[in-house]
Amino acid sequence: MSGAEARAGDGATRRVGDRPKFEVKPADKVVIGYLAIISTLILIFSYRIELWGWFCVLQVALIGVVLLIAKHRPLGHATNRPLTRFLGGWYPVILIAITYKELTYLIPGIHPRDFDSTLAAIDHRMFGVHPTVWLERFTWPPLTEVLQLTYSTYYFLPIILAAVLWRKRQFDRYYFWVFIIVLAMYLSYLGYIAVPAIGPRFLAELATEQTKAMTGVLLFQTVRDALDRAEQITRDCFPSGHTELTLLVLYYARKFHRKTFWWLLPFGCGIIVSTVYLRYHYVIDVIAGALLAVAIVIIANQLHRWLGGRQYDTCVTAL
Repeated sequence: MSGAEARAGDGATRRVGDRPKFEVKPADKVVIGYLAIISTLILIFSYRIELWGWFCVLQVALIGVVLLIAKHRPLGHATNRPLTRFLGGWYPVILIAITYKELTYLIPGIHPRDFDSTLAAIDHRMFGVHPTVWLERFTWPPLTEVLQLTYSTYYFLPIILAAVLWRKRQFDRYYFWVFIIVLAMYLSYLGYIAVPAIGPRFLAELATEQTKAMTGVLLFQTVRDALDRAEQITRDCFPSGHTELTLLVLYYARKFHRKTFWWLLPFGCGIIVSTVYLRYHYVIDVIAGALLAVAIVIIANQLHRWLGGRQYDTCVTAL
């Protein structure tokens, strides 16, 4: 490559003289788009949202942070600014946690109706029984313990795949995977706003039918309580983000790094099974999450290119 050219972060070659002042990647644009949508919803339903002005300020501030990070992110893979590159690549992990946390306060104001009864009725119509009640016959403390621990690994699976790609300096794949993560998470967040639900554990009409309390062996209650404290009562059931993102992790791990796929596969299967077994989700949530994952896979390449990134075809060689 000549001295007049440089490799951009998305894999494209740019002439140095033609470089923009900074590059806003497809993942950045998804984040900014989501924050803009949330800002609009806050303004529309401000009369129902306490401290709505501060929430708007937060969205604008986060957009500013994204643009600031994009401005200082090195364009080339080879750089003497590793800390800046790391922040530019990994900031969505922190941002996803912040934007998730605010849903606890925003959803009741934007859409103050829970759809748990409707979702439970759909499950009953499909199966003739309530799945969480029917699954009681398989409840076994050691199994419950394992599935609860497995369920909590959901937060680490996408980071593990990202870390593998980053460590192997496969930056094109890494930034594409970050794009997939933010697209999946923020589409599911919009689903939570459109169809608020707190889950089968808290639906009174199901609680009265449950005859067995969920019990583990050693760490079950500690882990469950820790997750409840971290997530609080966030109406985050429909679609099942656990199912959606887990399927995407497995799909792209198989494409990008086959060894990682085989390591993650048992955890991924356990996460999806545990969503209903542990009474976190209705089956219709899982179905919706799976369909959303399929839709993302279908549109991801074209959308990534439309947003200014490199197109990834289905012939990516797995390692």
